[in-house]
Amino acid sequence: MNRCMYILLTLLALCGQTTLSARTYEQVLRRNFWNESQNVAGIRQDSLSRSYAELSGGYEAGGFRDSWQAENAWNAGAVTASIRHLERISFKGAFSFRQWEGYGMCGSMFIDPGYYPVDVLEFTPGRKTLQTYALDGGFSYDVAPGWRAGVMADFMSANMAKRKDLRHDNWKLDFRIAPGFMFHRGDLALGASYIFGKTAETINAEQVGTAESSYYAFFDKGLMYGVYQVWTGSGVHLDEDGVKGLPVKEFSNGFALQAQYKGAFAEIEYARTGGSVGEKEYIWFRFPGDRVDVRLGYKAAGRTAEHYARLDFGWNSQTVFENVLEKDMENGVTTVIGHGSNMIQRREILNLRPKYEYVASDWEAFVEAGICWRNGAASQMYPYIYTRSLVTSTVKAGGLVKFGGVELAADLAYGWGNVTEGEYMAATDAGAQVSPYRLQEWYDLQMEYDTARRIGAGLSVKYDFWKGMYVKASGRWLHGFDLQKLAGADRMEAKLAIGYQF
Repeated sequence: MNRCMYILLTLLALCGQTTLSARTYEQVLRRNFWNESQNVAGIRQDSLSRSYAELSGGYEAGGFRDSWQAENAWNAGAVTASIRHLERISFKGAFSFRQWEGYGMCGSMFIDPGYYPVDVLEFTPGRKTLQTYALDGGFSYDVAPGWRAGVMADFMSANMAKRKDLRHDNWKLDFRIAPGFMFHRGDLALGASYIFGKTAETINAEQVGTAESSYYAFFDKGLMYGVYQVWTGSGVHLDEDGVKGLPVKEFSNGFALQAQYKGAFAEIEYARTGGSVGEKEYIWFRFPGDRVDVRLGYKAAGRTAEHYARLDFGWNSQTVFENVLEKDMENGVTTVIGHGSNMIQRREILNLRPKYEYVASDWEAFVEAGICWRNGAASQMYPYIYTRSLVTSTVKAGGLVKFGGVELAADLAYGWGNVTEGEYMAATDAGAQVSPYRLQEWYDLQMEYDTARRIGAGLSVKYDFWKGMYVKASGRWLHGFDLQKLAGADRMEAKLAIGYQF
């Protein structure tokens, strides 16, 4: 923690002080569509420089939660971010640290459940500690009249520890680098960038001492079908000879193209991904995939206000193959022989997010919506085929108003979902006589949480008390309707922060 505070203060000193403007860092970030694109060379399309630093702490609790979330949790963290424009070069960067403590936690053992197409679950509620470090930075440079070049890099490292058997510790790394260039003339700007990314996580499970009964784990191979057995069993891959823990990694290579004409902006990004579970010759699963993201934006500036319209679309498709491996021991040497692979799962995720913002000097308003389609098919045991189509939707509206040094913000959201499932037989006279195992109780909890009708409300008060220094208090309430399986119908969050804008 002391090291993080030292880095935070150092970054603040390097940024230097500037006159505080009415525009905050978040407003400056949103007003230039290139700031949130995959091409850092475009940040010089704007000229406003803003920075901020913040220390915060928060608490959350309530029974309306997903199966892997904490009964209650607290967190504390620090963040600083800056955009700086000089004569021929611009910089953009951020650093953050977060300490998180959750209680009564079990379920998914991953730090970010749902990111990978496979999962592993344990069932003893206990305390988890999560530390997250994130650092990103990039620059844009005028290499010649009409031409700019830049490089952006993002780095995130996280470690998590479960303190009760079945205890485990996780290490996660997320890295991305994106060099790019841009051509601009008058109202026209065109850009292109290459994007390389890697994410990796390893779960190291252990049991301390002896117990009257063994701890069980479940390896989810898709749609909550998989293997349920003692955690040291070969089917859950937590304790395999020759492999340390359960390592998972994914690489991505792609490109993005950008275009802007006056207030209109468009970007399309494509990436080919390839992931695996295991290491060296012990690769139990592979999951190649493709990802496409489209971002559209339009800005209209009036004399007293600015209008922003955004439309984001995302598509991600992955196929999971399970390798058939055999261990052959000869003269004390173990050799792993591969006998091919079977396709056991396919999933497709589509997201559509429109948003409109109205920004005036003393008040703002926004309305946004989101719809997500998650379609999947699982076939782990021939001839059984299972399908699922899960649709979740959200609408949200809110705004803020400023008077003197006080800023009051509020929002209201409503969400709902629907799930449709199917079961098919590829053949009626062949295949396994026993159907695949599903962890039905946990699957029902997850589906109720995903599809329940819900209403959420947020409220925050911010006070600028001295030369850019501010304090902020915020809270959020979430309520689910017609629940039958979850532990409660409400979830509450509270946060207190102190910061400096410059």
